[in-house]
Amino acid sequence: MNNPTLTKQIRNAVISAAYAVLVMGQPTVSSAETTLRVAIQTLPAALGNVHRSTSSSELYTWAAMFDPLTFVGSDGAVQPWLLKDWKAIDRTTWHFKLRQDVMFHNGEPFNADAVINTVSYLTSDAGKREALSRLLNSVSGVRALDPYTVEITTHHPNLMLPAELGIIRVVAPKYWQEVGPEAFALNPVGTASYKVDRWGPAKIELSAFENGWITPGFDRMEIVQLNDPTARTQSILAGAVDLAFVIGPDDVQTLEASGHNHHVSQGVGAIGIAWIQTDKGPIADPRVRRALNYAINREAYIAALLNNETRAATQATPSNAIGWDPSLPGWPYDPEKAKALLTEAGYSDGFNIVIELAAGGAAADAAIHQIIGQDLAKIGVGFEVRPMTIPDMITKFNFGGWEGDGFNMDFNIKPSLDALRPFVSCLTRKLWHCRDGLAEKTRQAQAAWDPEERLALVRDLLKAYHDDPPMLYMHDTIMFDGLSNQIEGYAPVNLIVNYHDLHPATAAP
Repeated sequence: MNNPTLTKQIRNAVISAAYAVLVMGQPTVSSAETTLRVAIQTLPAALGNVHRSTSSSELYTWAAMFDPLTFVGSDGAVQPWLLKDWKAIDRTTWHFKLRQDVMFHNGEPFNADAVINTVSYLTSDAGKREALSRLLNSVSGVRALDPYTVEITTHHPNLMLPAELGIIRVVAPKYWQEVGPEAFALNPVGTASYKVDRWGPAKIELSAFENGWITPGFDRMEIVQLNDPTARTQSILAGAVDLAFVIGPDDVQTLEASGHNHHVSQGVGAIGIAWIQTDKGPIADPRVRRALNYAINREAYIAALLNNETRAATQATPSNAIGWDPSLPGWPYDPEKAKALLTEAGYSDGFNIVIELAAGGAAADAAIHQIIGQDLAKIGVGFEVRPMTIPDMITKFNFGGWEGDGFNMDFNIKPSLDALRPFVSCLTRKLWHCRDGLAEKTRQAQAAWDPEERLALVRDLLKAYHDDPPMLYMHDTIMFDGLSNQIEGYAPVNLIVNYHDLHPATAAP
């Protein structure tokens, strides 16, 4: 058999059949029950420890069982969620009013104690191993003013605190204190519309939380790990899955032709290859980093592989960020200029670089890196891609241990849409190329209370990281999700999934 099209069709059919057995072959509790079935590229490496990561794949899962404190809309406006109101008492003191009709899955009430337990843990020495602790680095204290009012104080003025709290998901306080982070991760307890019944190695089974403050549209929910994006698409065609995250752009037409749907989401990051912090070798030279950026034909691969649904990244933040600078020039495809810069830096004969890639977390990422390798070869740069899993990437991102010269990363601005957010990590860690001289300006921007002053400082940082790029800029992140014609209501915002709004289609075929 030497027919590639037929081979792919057979492969897809095998995947569909096998996955239908995996998902649909499980016994159902009741034929009258409705079940929302979700396929995801990977389940959280930290299981149900919602403080451990801010990666998209983790947030896709945790959104079903945990509520955020606030919610940031696509326009950057902060909206109430578990916190219903707030005000700045002075530049370092905030008062937050809590919802009073919320309960945790285990019956514990959501109140000031719950917020204090979570915030105090994330700002403690024990909580510093958690990724979310770095997003609360401005917080100096938290206390209850009454059962449903908390006061949060900060080390310095922080205009963006209400928006930053949108990434914080509160855990059941008594249960967390009784069992600790590791045991909690095996049996997580939140406040959102679905509660965990069973957390398996490749499948999470959940049920609607009857006492929740928002009633979901399904009785049950299943989240299944399925690594291959084509397999996720085929699982929709097989009737095994209702929602598939991060499908391939080339699968969109396949779904549409079969009467199904898709959703395109602008991401919350400027994706690219982040260079590991180093003071020697080619990557240490800013001329080399600029040369690599001129060597890539972004517009070509965006048209060929991303359906022209996004734009080339011009700076270390996406174009929907608060602070994005439209005046900064992009990186036009100019291989001759790239070669001239390499010659000026002493690398006219080229060199080799090694990139670690966790494929499957972004649209067409493996194929795009192949094209990047081809473009770099034209200027004499060898490009080796070493695969790693998404859980491996998250571990290395948090604790180090990189083996190459760079890794795929987005300068993400979840959830605040604040362009400053990626730079703050440079104040505590230097796992990629941070500019030492910009630390003070980063601190000044953090503490600026006047919005115009803050904007000017942030744009100064963006220009500095444009002129001396810390990464090979690629494009604004874009996500293609597959939707079965059996469901309605899917409308994620800033990659936060609205599971509570999803319901069976009213006129499903």
